[in-house]
Amino acid sequence: MIIKDERDLSAPIVEPREVTTPAVWMTNNENSNFQDFLRRYRKIRDANAHFELRNALIEHFWEEYTNSED
Repeated sequence: MIIKDERDLSAPIVEPREVTTPAVWMTNNENSNFQDFLRRYRKIRDANAHFELRNALIEHFWEEYTNSED
């Protein structure tokens, strides 16, 4: 199998651009950072909030589409 080199030899060479270094925070108390992570994770994974939002969405769809003129 022959593969043709499709590179344009007359194309200008692109120099890499400098990128700013991202901010990195060092911590002395890893436990507090981990506890903050767990608190946010539990808030996201809250089953009660999930079911409340799901039921509200179902009720919204029910009201929206049962009252339509179709």
